[in-house]
Amino acid sequence: MVIFGKTSRGYFACIPDFDAGCHLANLNDVFWNAERLTTALGIVDGVTVAYALLHLWEELGRPEF
Repeated sequence: MVIFGKTSRGYFACIPDFDAGCHLANLNDVFWNAERLTTALGIVDGVTVAYALLHLWEELGRPEF
Protein backbone atom coordinates (compact mmCIF):
# COMPACT_ATOMS: atom_id res chain seq x y z
CA MET A 1 0.00 0.00 0.00
CA VAL A 2 1.27 3.44 -0.93
CA ILE A 3 -0.37 6.53 0.47
CA PHE A 4 0.43 9.75 -1.33
CA GLY A 5 -0.81 13.27 -1.01
CA LYS A 6 0.04 16.92 -1.04
CA THR A 7 1.14 19.22 1.75
CA SER A 8 2.17 22.86 1.83
CA ARG A 9 5.73 21.68 1.10
CA GLY A 10 4.87 19.46 -1.88
CA TYR A 11 3.89 15.85 -2.45
CA PHE A 12 4.71 12.86 -0.28
CA ALA A 13 4.50 9.09 -0.31
CA CYS A 14 4.12 6.95 2.76
CA ILE A 15 4.55 3.18 2.66
CA PRO A 16 3.51 1.90 6.09
CA ASP A 17 4.37 -1.76 5.44
CA PHE A 18 8.01 -0.75 4.89
CA ASP A 19 8.06 1.93 7.63
CA ALA A 20 9.12 4.37 4.92
CA GLY A 21 8.11 7.70 3.49
CA CYS A 22 9.57 10.56 1.47
CA HIS A 23 8.81 13.77 -0.40
CA LEU A 24 8.00 13.56 -4.11
CA ALA A 25 7.94 15.78 -7.16
CA ASN A 26 4.93 15.70 -9.49
CA LEU A 27 3.72 12.21 -10.29
CA ASN A 28 5.24 12.35 -13.78
CA ASP A 29 8.80 13.12 -12.58
CA VAL A 30 10.10 9.56 -12.55
CA PHE A 31 13.76 10.53 -12.08
CA TRP A 32 13.23 12.61 -8.91
CA ASN A 33 10.63 10.25 -7.44
CA ALA A 34 12.78 7.18 -8.10
CA GLU A 35 15.77 8.88 -6.43
CA ARG A 36 13.77 9.59 -3.27
CA LEU A 37 11.86 6.31 -3.22
CA THR A 38 14.93 4.12 -3.74
CA THR A 39 16.56 5.80 -0.75
CA ALA A 40 13.54 4.87 1.37
CA LEU A 41 12.67 1.45 -0.13
CA GLY A 42 15.61 0.08 -2.07
CA ILE A 43 16.22 0.05 -5.81
CA VAL A 44 13.62 -2.42 -7.07
CA ASP A 45 10.74 -1.27 -4.88
CA GLY A 46 11.55 2.43 -5.28
CA VAL A 47 11.65 2.30 -9.08
CA THR A 48 8.49 0.18 -9.14
CA VAL A 49 6.55 2.72 -7.07
CA ALA A 50 7.92 5.64 -9.15
CA TYR A 51 6.65 4.02 -12.34
CA ALA A 52 3.33 3.12 -10.69
CA LEU A 53 2.87 6.81 -9.84
CA LEU A 54 3.65 7.73 -13.45
CA HIS A 55 1.04 5.23 -14.64
CA LEU A 56 -1.48 6.68 -12.19
CA TRP A 57 -0.75 10.19 -13.52
CA GLU A 58 -1.40 8.98 -17.07
CA GLU A 59 -4.62 7.20 -16.03
CA LEU A 60 -5.86 10.38 -14.37
CA GLY A 61 -5.55 12.23 -17.67
CA ARG A 62 -2.16 13.88 -17.00
CA PRO A 63 -3.43 16.47 -14.54
CA GLU A 64 -1.35 19.47 -13.58
CA PHE A 65 -1.05 19.69 -9.83
